[in-house]
Amino acid sequence: MVYNTCHGLLQRGVDASILMINARIPGGQDRYRDVQGVPVHEVTYRSHLPGNPFLQTFDPRIYRDVMAEIRRVQPDLVHVHNVSGATLAPFVACRRVNVPVLLTLHDHWLLCPNNMLYKGDGALCDPAEHPRGCSHCFRRQDFWANIPWRRQIFARLVQNVRFFISPSQKLVDLHVAAGYNPARFRVVPNGIKPALFQTPSDSLVREYVRESGLFRTLLLAGAMVESKGIKTVIEALPLLARYVDRFRLLVAGRGEDRFLAALRRFDPSVVKLLGQVPFQEMRALYAATDLTVIPSVWYENSPMVIYESMLAGTPVLGSAIGGIPELIQHGETGYLFSPGDAVALTERVIQHFARSAPERRAMRRRCVEFAHTHMTLDRYLDRLQQVYDEALEA
Repeated sequence: MVYNTCHGLLQRGVDASILMINARIPGGQDRYRDVQGVPVHEVTYRSHLPGNPFLQTFDPRIYRDVMAEIRRVQPDLVHVHNVSGATLAPFVACRRVNVPVLLTLHDHWLLCPNNMLYKGDGALCDPAEHPRGCSHCFRRQDFWANIPWRRQIFARLVQNVRFFISPSQKLVDLHVAAGYNPARFRVVPNGIKPALFQTPSDSLVREYVRESGLFRTLLLAGAMVESKGIKTVIEALPLLARYVDRFRLLVAGRGEDRFLAALRRFDPSVVKLLGQVPFQEMRALYAATDLTVIPSVWYENSPMVIYESMLAGTPVLGSAIGGIPELIQHGETGYLFSPGDAVALTERVIQHFARSAPERRAMRRRCVEFAHTHMTLDRYLDRLQQVYDEALEA
């Protein structure tokens, strides 16, 4: 997303560059690259970020290097994205030299050390809970800076952010519930660049694409992990195989061994595990699918799978949680069901195939029309530049 944004801005005559800085990737390098016309400065360090949560909050090495980049580039505006590997040092550096800064929120890291507002027992967190800290998180690799009064400290460190850019209104609402001023937020849905379909390189994937008209196909794309709701799909599979004639599930992506093992226990004619499919080849797979399923059980922000699927003309079956309902017009460009409800998921699939073929084709056309109207990179850049102008005038 960062690369496409920068590339699009450069094509519009905006002088833009990328600083990629990370203390979690070992290697110790400081290099400048030109990535298809986009200037990229990449900085990593010889050692991992120390386990001390206070150093995960502010890393002086990153502060030093961000300050040096600001002095070199002399930007009018700094647009920050994910900082879990960079601490909050970039915001302190921008404040030090009084450079306007914007922050795109991709998840919930201002509110939760695990970025998810999702507990270990599968329950969702209330953003107003645990002002002093939290010990109930669903732990994963990105758990970071779990310090006392984390939310208050983080809020203070980002107080110089002119606007928080959020792809979904739901993410704004969660931050407002935690005490942030709603006037500081701007909703800018993500955007993708329409591209040509690329023939999959894997012979089996090509075969599944060719066979698309012979089956009623559901596609599950992404990480096969608990928070993505994979257990709901596994629970629904016996029902889907029983009540949907010629049903087939395609699974594109890697995941936890326990979930992949559970999927392998189903008849291989029903469940096809494709592994990791190259991103540029996924659009052909989306187009060969009847429905793309997003069964998430946490507050998803604005899943890119929805954008890719609709641009390929494939309706989306999504759980009604987070920002997912903002992207799906129920019954028009897809369907919504209650998170974790395998029966409701199955009913939506049955409902879809109960429609006539002309109705389903019309639905696919509506998906493409909606994507080209609301989800393209050009549309995103138009809105983003409006926020840039507003920030510079503030």
